[in-house]
Amino acid sequence: MPGEPDTRGLDDAQLNAMFDAAVAQARPGEEKRAVCVGMQGLADSAVMDAPPRIVRYVGEAVQLPAVPASQCRADVHPFVIATKANAILYTVKVESRDARGVLTFWAVATYGNLGANGAEFRLIRANGRWIPKATGVSVVS
Repeated sequence: MPGEPDTRGLDDAQLNAMFDAAVAQARPGEEKRAVCVGMQGLADSAVMDAPPRIVRYVGEAVQLPAVPASQCRADVHPFVIATKANAILYTVKVESRDARGVLTFWAVATYGNLGANGAEFRLIRANGRWIPKATGVSVVS
């Protein structure tokens, strides 16, 4: 869906760490020519376009052109609507935030109709940095 997700209470370092976890799920293969980037914030009912800064950040991280998720579709694999470029879709879904402020989220890389890797993480602060710590719950399709 177009539009920006609910990122209230999240700073840039937290968003970077969460999307680093998504990219770590699967790097783009040689056949990928673009990246699609989406996010579902805690109060969102569906995946929305990731904030523009994050779209750029993820594109730079994988060294491919990046577009918001609403500019992509999927068939056998995700692709950019305008160019038909074969893409990988990175999404982050915020699941919860407990009373202590601990954030739980899913980070997913979708690279084909039958190809996706995802894992659940808790975002913790360690040595002045935000670190995604895997909960041990994952999915492979």
